[in-house]
Amino acid sequence: MGWWPWSSGATQAPASAPASVERKCKSRRSALAGCRRANPSDSAIACKNLESALAVCLAEEVCKADADEHRRCYTSCFKTGSYKGVAHCMSQEEAMLKCLRKQKLHPFSA
Repeated sequence: MGWWPWSSGATQAPASAPASVERKCKSRRSALAGCRRANPSDSAIACKNLESALAVCLAEEVCKADADEHRRCYTSCFKTGSYKGVAHCMSQEEAMLKCLRKQKLHPFSA
């Protein structure tokens, strides 16, 4: 019997496959790899923003709740200077990275 969206046997669409997430974030991963090659001695400092961008890209697909909280924090800090009384989003970023580590997507290899 064929698939019909209103039938009782309809299933929810599958979550994004890791390959599609990698495709979406490929440019950020490439930029991070280039930055690390260009700054071999201090890549942790020089490439921090690119690493954060890659973490956000991956988390938007894999760790949606943590990514949403980070986006709210970042937007609030950018517009008003603080989020829940704090002027940075380090705890939200750490929550994203923790989720990515659980999914074995962090630390990033370049």
